[in-house]
Amino acid sequence: MSIFEPSVAHLRETGSLKWTGVSAPGDRPAQGAWVAEMDFGTAPVVAERLKKAIGDGMLGYLPYWLEDATAEALTRFQEARYGWAIEPSWVRTANSVLGALEATISHLTRPGSSVIVPTPAYMPFLTIPGRHNREVIEVPSLHTAGQSCPDAWSLDLAGIKAGLEAGAGLVILCNPWNPTGRSLRTEELVALHDLVSQYDAMVFSDEIHAPLTFADTPTFVSYASLGPHFAAHTVTAVAASKAWNIAGLSAAQVILPDRELREQWDQKASAISRSAVPLGLLGAVTAYESGSDWLEEVLAYIGRNLDLLDEVVAATAVDYTRPEATYLTWLGMDAYDLDQCPQSLLLRDYSIAANAGETLGAPYCQWVRLNAAMVRPEWERTMDLLAQALKAWPLKG
Repeated sequence: MSIFEPSVAHLRETGSLKWTGVSAPGDRPAQGAWVAEMDFGTAPVVAERLKKAIGDGMLGYLPYWLEDATAEALTRFQEARYGWAIEPSWVRTANSVLGALEATISHLTRPGSSVIVPTPAYMPFLTIPGRHNREVIEVPSLHTAGQSCPDAWSLDLAGIKAGLEAGAGLVILCNPWNPTGRSLRTEELVALHDLVSQYDAMVFSDEIHAPLTFADTPTFVSYASLGPHFAAHTVTAVAASKAWNIAGLSAAQVILPDRELREQWDQKASAISRSAVPLGLLGAVTAYESGSDWLEEVLAYIGRNLDLLDEVVAATAVDYTRPEATYLTWLGMDAYDLDQCPQSLLLRDYSIAANAGETLGAPYCQWVRLNAAMVRPEWERTMDLLAQALKAWPLKG
C-alpha cells in the first residue's frame, strides 16, 4: 500500500478547501497549511466502498441497519485500539462532532449556564456556545515555554474551578488536544473529574483526533473510559472524519455509557441521531473495520513531515513541542519583534496559509497553527519558506 500524493495542481483543480480557500495578497496561491484536512485522499478500501455504494444507488435516507453497523464497528475499534470496552447500545450517530456539541449545550446542560473552554482551543468551541445564548469562559492553559518540553501545555485546574464556581455547566475537553497535540494523562483527567463532579457540571469530550495518536507517544485515554463516575456526566464524540480524511461526508458518533444520559439524549436530541449522512457512516464503518493499515502509513508519513519541522525550528526561538497526536502543530513566535501577528506576515510575505493564533484564544496572537498533513514536496517548500521567515524576523532585544 502507498500513500496517495497528488500534485498541488491536482489539489487545486479538484477544489480542495485547504488549497483554494486562502490566497496570499494579490491573489497569489498560498501553501495550504491551515484547515484540518489532509492531502492524501482517504484509505483505498474506504474509497472503493463508497464508490460501490454510489454505484448501487445508496443515496437515500439513513437506514436503521447502518446505525447498528456503525455502533458495532465503533465498539470493536475502541476496544482494539484503546482497550475501552464499550457496548453498541451506548452509541448514537450525529452529523458531526460540532453538531453533537450543539445538542449537548441545548438539551443536556443547565439552561443559561456558561461553558468553559480551555484555550488554546479549536475555533468553533469559542463561538458555538454564543449561538445558544451561553457565555464562554475562556481558561488559558498553563504553558512551559521552550522546545520539546514534557507536558508543555496543561489544563489550568484553578481557572476551571473558578469558572465552575461562577456557575458554568459544561467543560469542553479536546483530547487529543487541538492545537497543542497533547494526549492528556490519566491523572489530569482524574483531577478534572473531581472538579466537574464537585460542581455538578458536565464534560463534552471531543476525541476526533484519537486515531491520529503517534506510535511512540503515550497511549490515548478516553475520559469516560475511566469509570462510571466519569461517564455519568460525559458526552463523548468521535468520528472517522479526521483520521480517514472524510470530513465532507458529515458523520460522527456519540458514546453514552450512562443510562440516564442516554435516555436524556434520546428524549431531547433524537433529531441529530438521524442527521448523519449515510455515506459518511458507511465510510466510518469501513475505516474502523479495514482502514488501520492505511492509517499507520499516514501517521508514519506525517511523522516524517514533523521531522522536517523539528529541523527547521531547532536552532530558532520558536516555542514548539512536537505533537503526540494530530497532524496539527502549534508554534509560538513571542520571541520575535513583529509589527503584526505572525500568521499575517507568513501569508503576506511567504505565501503560507496558517491559522491565526488569536482565533484559538484571546492570548495567542503570537502563535500560529500549522497543518503537517501535506504532500511531501509541498511540505518541504513550506518548511523552506518558514525557515526564510524565521531567519528574516528580528528577535526582541
